[in-house]
Amino acid sequence: MTINWVTAGIAAVLLGSAWAGYRRGAAVQLGHLVRQAQNLVIIVVCLWAGWRLAAALGDWVRTANLGAWPPAVRALAQAWRQSPQTGGAVAFLALYAVLAACLQRVLRQVPGSLVNRTVPRFGRARLLGLALGAAGGAVRAVLYGALLFLALQYFTLPAIGREAGASRPYQWLAQRVYSPFVRPFVARELPVLAEGALQPLANNINLFVVPSPTGQAQGVVVVPKDIADLARRITAGQTTARGKARALYEWEIHHITYDWKKYDDFVYRGRWDQQSPEQTLRTGRGVCADYALLYANLAHASGLTVRIDEGIGDSGGAAGSHAWNEVWDGEANRWIPLDTTWGSAQDAWFDPAGFWNTHHLQTAILIKGEER
Repeated sequence: MTINWVTAGIAAVLLGSAWAGYRRGAAVQLGHLVRQAQNLVIIVVCLWAGWRLAAALGDWVRTANLGAWPPAVRALAQAWRQSPQTGGAVAFLALYAVLAACLQRVLRQVPGSLVNRTVPRFGRARLLGLALGAAGGAVRAVLYGALLFLALQYFTLPAIGREAGASRPYQWLAQRVYSPFVRPFVARELPVLAEGALQPLANNINLFVVPSPTGQAQGVVVVPKDIADLARRITAGQTTARGKARALYEWEIHHITYDWKKYDDFVYRGRWDQQSPEQTLRTGRGVCADYALLYANLAHASGLTVRIDEGIGDSGGAAGSHAWNEVWDGEANRWIPLDTTWGSAQDAWFDPAGFWNTHHLQTAILIKGEER
């Protein structure tokens, strides 16, 4: 039997905490719960503050003039610009550690004094201790799941992501707790480009495009062999258009990272660095146009009918030129919208509700596949 390690971890936390509460008895376990509640507050506050401060620091580093900085600090800032996700993660962990240490030092005397004054003498009361232990374990499981949720939102962890996706307890928490209550606190501005940045889009692909007055051109794409072979491996075992489209989306968001250097080259220096889908695949980096073009190649090689959409992306914090994809689902008789660029930052952009509230289509290139 295959063990789902995320579900097993949740169960282990719950059962272990319940057993510990049974062994300790109610009075001692209640003291542990008070300390755990304090630690939870410290963790949540420090996570939120650390994430916000790291994001603000990252925005400042990305736009600051580094000329007057000391060489060592300038080198760190340049490394951060080259790898913004890694730099942001390191800054977040450092800020979190400092904030948590300070709060722990200030509040470390509170649990003991509070418990000594307010906890009645329950004696051993093992069954009540078991219930209290289970309650504490549930809080810990939710907290650990939240950390996993954050990690999967912002880092490339495909193996763990598959385990989390197959875990019913985690998915229940993700839908009812983490998405509505955790994501809004850490949601960041998703990348869009300045106006006009996508003009050379069709030139970056092995694509012959026939313009149309309706705003949707039709194209014929020649997919390179390495991309075609990769598409077949990714979609192996998938028999539906939706299954293939989702498999390609998941692969791309976990293997291609956003190229903030290319973004800065255009936004701040007016230079557009063209690249082909093969270059995107080889380097593992690109901006929205590169994500959309690579996905179109992969989808076409998988027999899918796909569109490359161009328009305005509204991330809430900024709006600008953007590119994304749609795949035709013949069984459902509808287009599936998806955005692998934003998906690489937050894995929530495969056919989500409200997709068209943030994506405003202007033009599209239709590439017909074998499936209809």
